[in-house]
Amino acid sequence: MADAKIEEIVCEDRISALPEDLLVTILLHVPIKDAISTMILSKRWCFIWTSLPKLEYDFFSDNDEDDDDKVVDSDDDDDESKMTSWCFFDKSMELHKAPVLKTLLIKLGLGPGCFSDTDVEKWIAKAVDGRVVVLKFKLSWSNGPTRLPKSLYTCETLKKLTLSHKILLDFPSSSLLPSLEFLELLFVVYKDDASLDSFFSHCPVLYILVVKRNRRNRDDNITNFSVKIPSLGGLFYVSDEIISSLPDEDEVVDTGKCLAIDTPALLDLTIIDHSGDSFSIEDMPCLEFALINVKSFPNIDKWKTSLSAVQSLMLYMPDQVVLPFSTVKFSRLMKLRICPHRSDWLEALVLLLKNAPKLTELLVDYAFTPEGIPLSWIQPSSIPGCLSSQLKSFEYIEYGGREEEKEFVMYILANSKRLKKAIISVKPDLEDKNLIIEELRDIPKVSTFVEMVIVLDDA
Repeated sequence: MADAKIEEIVCEDRISALPEDLLVTILLHVPIKDAISTMILSKRWCFIWTSLPKLEYDFFSDNDEDDDDKVVDSDDDDDESKMTSWCFFDKSMELHKAPVLKTLLIKLGLGPGCFSDTDVEKWIAKAVDGRVVVLKFKLSWSNGPTRLPKSLYTCETLKKLTLSHKILLDFPSSSLLPSLEFLELLFVVYKDDASLDSFFSHCPVLYILVVKRNRRNRDDNITNFSVKIPSLGGLFYVSDEIISSLPDEDEVVDTGKCLAIDTPALLDLTIIDHSGDSFSIEDMPCLEFALINVKSFPNIDKWKTSLSAVQSLMLYMPDQVVLPFSTVKFSRLMKLRICPHRSDWLEALVLLLKNAPKLTELLVDYAFTPEGIPLSWIQPSSIPGCLSSQLKSFEYIEYGGREEEKEFVMYILANSKRLKKAIISVKPDLEDKNLIIEELRDIPKVSTFVEMVIVLDDA
């Protein structure tokens, strides 16, 4: 019998033969734990992961991620896994050798005793030494707030910074972030008012600022939150955002605290604040978009004209706040969305329209209005100029078919000579919704080329 031929098949490792830059690119598309585990494949792979320019460590459960008020308490059953995660994170940070660390994301929900302020200082200092460009650091645990190293506040390469939760911002007088363009401060703790003011003044090119505060947190000791940033183009400010409904006006009290805004180059402004704090807002001549969702407060007349240059405005406000806005001359306003809360919003809206001569789009969103709120409507004696010459789009969300609503819609359709599209979303739970839809279709329209769209809102 002929000797059996034995054929040896050699599997060629073509991946390991790729250039290191390409291998690094491949590892950037997998989780950091998987990337680090490749070090056991061969000598060729042993140190590839240490050159990654982007590191993302996320030790939060799904339940922790979106809970802004929650801190992670120590649990004896999880202590071992927490320590394992911390050791993995700490050791991998120590071994990382990339000459430039473009992005570092750290989310720690570990319990007390896992690490100290010294560890945090070591990690952040390493990122600064690696010329970090994007840094995101979220710390949630049951101990007190953690200080960050002073070197962070003088990092010349840092462009985007996100700090979240159990972090104490104690800005040194030597702070200077010459490249910082985006700053996100989420439920952090500030040392004091002066420290915050000084920090903002040392961010010469800061363009986007996002701030979220939990005023129920006793650690939030800022009295005057001052945003004086000449370069700022976008401001998103939220205080006590988790609230079921706006309180009655009788509950409004002066907290003695204030949000002060001095941003002459601002283009985009969002304020969601139900804390009852007062406001001091300087003129914003370049403003393109503003969303205002605030609790009623006594000093609105002192800053309402600061928004007069806005081009697109969204108001989520009770009418005792909308009414003062009706006296502002909105010389550039083209888009208006109003989410009413009280009974006489219709009259306040018509007054506002009279001071918005360039308005082309009007949206009334009744979806946020509590059930059972009565309406008040008196037919105006004059017609706003924007209706007769400018308005092209009208939309009404959550139309309920009440007589006052019908009269308002009739008023808009009867006087908007250049209207091109009208969309009415009818509440789906109305008993006589079919009759209401027919009534809407039969409303006379002064514009001969308007497209009328009636939608049964099933949302």
